[in-house]
Amino acid sequence: MFTGFLRPLRNSAAPLPTPRRGFLSHKLSPTTTPPPFPAGQEEEAIFEAVCVNLRRRKWGFLRQVSPALTEHLVRRVVLRHRASPLLALEFFHWTQQQKQQKRKDLSPSLESYSAMIHVLVTGRRFDEALSLMKHLMQNLGVPALHILESLVGICGGCGGSTDAFDALVRACTQVGSSGDAHQVIDRLRLQGIWVSIHAWNNLLGFLSKSNDNCGEFWRIYREMLSCGYSENINTFNSIVYALCREHRLWEAFSVLNRMLKSGVLPNVVTINMLIDGCCRNGEVGVAVKLVKKIQVLLGGIVQPNCVTFNCLINGLCKTGNAAVAESIVRVDMTKMGLDPNVRTYATLVDGYAREGNLEEAFRLCDQMVRGGLFPNTVVYNSIIHWLFKQGYVEEVSCLLSEMKGFHISPDHFTYTILVDGYCKNGLMQDAVGCHNRIKEANITKDVYSYNILVSHLCKIRDIRGAKQLLGSMYAHGMLPDMVTYSILIDGYSRDQKLDDALQVYEEMVIEGHRPNLTTYNSFISGLCRVETFDVARSVIDEMRTQKLFPDSVTYNTLLSGYCRSQRTDDAFTLCSEMRSRGVMANEVTYNVLINHLCKVHCFQEAQEFMKLMFNRGLVPDYITYTTLITAFSKRCSASEVIALHDYMVIRGVLPDEYTYNAIVSLLVQREHEID
Repeated sequence: MFTGFLRPLRNSAAPLPTPRRGFLSHKLSPTTTPPPFPAGQEEEAIFEAVCVNLRRRKWGFLRQVSPALTEHLVRRVVLRHRASPLLALEFFHWTQQQKQQKRKDLSPSLESYSAMIHVLVTGRRFDEALSLMKHLMQNLGVPALHILESLVGICGGCGGSTDAFDALVRACTQVGSSGDAHQVIDRLRLQGIWVSIHAWNNLLGFLSKSNDNCGEFWRIYREMLSCGYSENINTFNSIVYALCREHRLWEAFSVLNRMLKSGVLPNVVTINMLIDGCCRNGEVGVAVKLVKKIQVLLGGIVQPNCVTFNCLINGLCKTGNAAVAESIVRVDMTKMGLDPNVRTYATLVDGYAREGNLEEAFRLCDQMVRGGLFPNTVVYNSIIHWLFKQGYVEEVSCLLSEMKGFHISPDHFTYTILVDGYCKNGLMQDAVGCHNRIKEANITKDVYSYNILVSHLCKIRDIRGAKQLLGSMYAHGMLPDMVTYSILIDGYSRDQKLDDALQVYEEMVIEGHRPNLTTYNSFISGLCRVETFDVARSVIDEMRTQKLFPDSVTYNTLLSGYCRSQRTDDAFTLCSEMRSRGVMANEVTYNVLINHLCKVHCFQEAQEFMKLMFNRGLVPDYITYTTLITAFSKRCSASEVIALHDYMVIRGVLPDEYTYNAIVSLLVQREHEID
């Protein structure tokens, strides 16, 4: 077998022993063909030849012998090169290419993948090992437990590293499957294989950041402790992060105390998590004190770094304290010998722009450049966003030209901000043109940018244009998502085209999207507009059968419909139903009722509802103020209007400037003239 290429193999492999001159030499002649190898020797010769030529990277020779490469040989070659993991990986990928080109039976087996993974892990090439594991799970559909079984088998046969099992747990979490990660840990324990603390910590770290119920995090944590493990710094950091996410800030600080008592020293990651947790939980003042006193509190064992200050600066800027944040950069960071980086400046620029102070934002950009740092796309995206917010459309064009001059390419977020900004400033043609340029910029269009356009087209009642855009999505190979369908249903409902809304709804269900609360609320809004309240009530009943329960938006929509149709009894019955079902009335609920009572000239009752808002901890807004003041000015005396104004303002209601100037100030002036 394979006699056709045994000759080149012999030329490339280790030389065969040359017979000594003597009694055998006369029996051999140059034309004599040696006897064929026995089967085992033949494979050995191929193996040695492949290894020699692989080290020399003679891919042409390897292509010649590829028909002789069995899975067993591939595995042996990979394991032989465990000291050169990248060369082994190159060979492994080459076998895959050969399979795709001509030899479909050369597809690497799970055992070959496992051998390759062990070689990579032993060589500390963890990223490459993780990539192979994720390829097995995501692209080839191999279950994690099958991979584990193969890894265990290879480990016993070739002396691989148990670090491969930790890597498998990490690969499971990287593909978003905490369940598979836990199954791997369970199976290892059942087989009597020690699971390292790193595997547990990886699973805990993933669960602490998961958007799902944090109960799973605490369950796994308790299971780890019950197995006899002690927390290390990474475990404690995951606990701190989980507690901060659950708004249990002071418990997170108590973990810091427990760490010190158990002899585990916190690191800068621990401190950064606590500072970020303080900022996210509205305790920015505590975060500032912690940064300023951390070295004293921990005896200098932890030094704040740039990330520490960036967390604090972000918290201050998000709460409207950009100037305080900048002073911390100037004073505290400088004192510690830390230089602000691009992210620091990006946060400060966004903070000032968020406050409407674009001059300070541009000053910081100039300061960046003078300091040797150049604004990146994040900085430009922030400024463009806030320029649009304040209506500075021409300035956006100048900024885009500046980006081009600095060779900074707009990214996906830039185009999304541009599309949204043009739409909100009433420039739909520019928005569509910008959306069309996304593809020209080699940036993949996504459903989100389409949804922005669809939403704005529906708001300006251009439903036909929205449907055409939907067709464009299909043409570009994209399917509408739940948001797209909900926007269209809402658009048709607002336009009182309920048949079209229902058609979109049915299409959505056929495409496998389950309607959510927003979808149902849009339907109910449309039904109330055409006063088909019985159908609206039946939709609410259907929601409950789908385990979707009406929220304040649902009830307020129906309540507003009842009030517009003068169905006062139904409106107050609905309010009672809200309370009985545990849905709290909010400012919108009271504003709807107050507006209705004013329209039917029940001014005292409207005023009582306003007082009831205060009693229940709700502060009336400018809508409440405008509704009451406008109604009272038409039917009540000037003194009653002024008294109502004073009552609300003293209790923190911000009056609408136009209403105050048009009504209250004139009445006050008239009262003074009479006096």
